[in-house]
Amino acid sequence: MSRPPLWFRVPVQIRPLDLASDAELAGVDDLTQAVYADTFGGITPQSAAQLRVEFEDTPFWTQNRWVAIDESDGQRVVGVASMLLPLAENLESASLNVTVHPLFRGRGVGTALVEDALKPAMRASGRTRADAYGDVPADGDPDDPALPVNRLAARLNMRRGATAICRILDLPLDPALLDALADEASARMGGYRIESWQGATPEAHLEEYGRLLTQLELDDPLEELDYEAPVYTPERVRLAEERLRRSGTRSITAVAIAPDGSFAGNCEVHVVDDPRATLGWQENTLVMPGHRGHRLGLGLKVATHRRIAAEAPGVRRIVTWNSHVNPWMIAINERLGYAISHREVAFQGDPFGD
Repeated sequence: MSRPPLWFRVPVQIRPLDLASDAELAGVDDLTQAVYADTFGGITPQSAAQLRVEFEDTPFWTQNRWVAIDESDGQRVVGVASMLLPLAENLESASLNVTVHPLFRGRGVGTALVEDALKPAMRASGRTRADAYGDVPADGDPDDPALPVNRLAARLNMRRGATAICRILDLPLDPALLDALADEASARMGGYRIESWQGATPEAHLEEYGRLLTQLELDDPLEELDYEAPVYTPERVRLAEERLRRSGTRSITAVAIAPDGSFAGNCEVHVVDDPRATLGWQENTLVMPGHRGHRLGLGLKVATHRRIAAEAPGVRRIVTWNSHVNPWMIAINERLGYAISHREVAFQGDPFGD
């Protein structure tokens, strides 16, 4: 696909995504993979049927999506916007997102999606707070008003509330490095042990694992964000796992088990079950309060990365995000070899407020 001239403003049609159209969903996936290749250096392709699962409503949220179609082509999806409305917590909030194909950035596509899709939908929703995420360079001023994400955030009256750093790890890792880190962790773990699995959480661990996920949300460094943490009941965990399976994604999970049998921590990585997929997503790593200081975080990361090498050998890069105020996990990631890619900004505000 050739890039339009820099002066060219792309004429686009903004319309709701047609979930019944395999061709339109394929266009959304083409855009997504182009963004992933440009941002992360890898891809995670999904079929139309898998995307329908990812885009469907649940008892915990409803979601809407819009596409920007290049009118000069008539078919090409050059941008996507989404609005997710929580139904169980954060009932005054909406989560917004805008994605533009790398070849069509800076040509009014994102602005059209905000003005013609997100603003009207946000007003109709009655929600008074919006959340969104956007990428900024690794250095420089994250509040620079000239940055594309800040220009779009300003249109929605949103301000930076938190900042994370995106890091990427190239695979495969040297087994000797993993062995050395595992030995270091084992020397401090005492009576703790690590157990791991693929896919759904074993029934015997379901309630404990939900407790970990709830604590993960409570521990998330919010900085200036206003956010109500969800509670992960067994039903909510099972729903999330089933959606992952149906969307073609597999989870690789490790947990740290304390001497008394309770869960002390977890680490979870998601990979897409497609032979073309080269990216994996580090979803979360947590050590529960009261169990820290035993190198459990390091041991959990080593356990999942060993399983990735054995069970998802096509994955060539793992992507993770860490709050800039979480030096403990940053130190572990750097020892594994994760390198900084860019920063992610969390925005929040009332699009129609003062």
